[in-house]
Amino acid sequence: MRSRGKEPTTIIKRSSRKEHHAMHGGAWKVAFADFTLAMMALFMVLWIMGAVSEEERREVVSMLNGDAVFEGHAATPLTQREAGGRVSLLDKQAPSPDPVAMHAAKTKNEALKKITHGLGKAPSLADVNARSRKEIEDLARLIMKITSAYQAQSNLQLEIVPQGLRILITDDKNREMFQRSRAVLTPFFHRLLAEFAPALATIDNKIIITGHTDAARFRHGERYNNWNLSGERALSARQVLTDSGLSADRVLQVSGMADRMLLDGDDPLGSVNRRIEIMVLTHAASQSLYQFFGQHGEKILQPLAEKLADKT
Repeated sequence: MRSRGKEPTTIIKRSSRKEHHAMHGGAWKVAFADFTLAMMALFMVLWIMGAVSEEERREVVSMLNGDAVFEGHAATPLTQREAGGRVSLLDKQAPSPDPVAMHAAKTKNEALKKITHGLGKAPSLADVNARSRKEIEDLARLIMKITSAYQAQSNLQLEIVPQGLRILITDDKNREMFQRSRAVLTPFFHRLLAEFAPALATIDNKIIITGHTDAARFRHGERYNNWNLSGERALSARQVLTDSGLSADRVLQVSGMADRMLLDGDDPLGSVNRRIEIMVLTHAASQSLYQFFGQHGEKILQPLAEKLADKT
């Protein structure tokens, strides 16, 4: 508008321009999510360590550090081969344990265990493992004594492994354990296994019996092959042991592995590959096997989540 007697007024409007910044990427979101996840994991670990007891932590560590049956560990051999193929028994000079004394010691240990439970103090996991290993070492010496009496050192190998005592009974060039291509034990090995039964009965550890064959093939392999033969030979060995005084409840597993685990891979048809393996399990190894397969549909070890839920 123009007012009378006055100069016109000019009004200038200036609009500000908004600056457009470059678009941000999403990498920081990924880094922040990783950091948050790491903090949550750390919190969970600290919470679990504070919630479980010392004994439960030892139980978990024991399960993770070598008490499982299926993990490979270095073995402690009790026998070694000398020049000429002979097997020398280490620890020959060690006194052979008396079965009667072993039974008395076992009875004493069981009595002490009952007294301890009566006082409300359960034995620790370390004490149980140490006692089990001592019994297995005594059993190994007793097996070696029986083998020496039969002069069958060339047919026996013993190894103490983290899972227990591994007893390998093999063929050699002079003796065959089974009739050729059959699951019938020869008289010598029948008597030898019958002698092993009372020795295995001196402790209450569970055992696994496994049959192995060489790589020879059957003419009609689709009807009968090394899988059938190795399984039937393992069952024959079990029958001799149970008939000779070993309780049937002590046998936890019987299996055949055909020629999948050759002792002498350079000679697939070698006599050493035809063998029966008896694995005397430690109590921890037995529990691990129960945990793997389940005992009567139930697990031996209570899951950690359930233990934490019981405490809250």
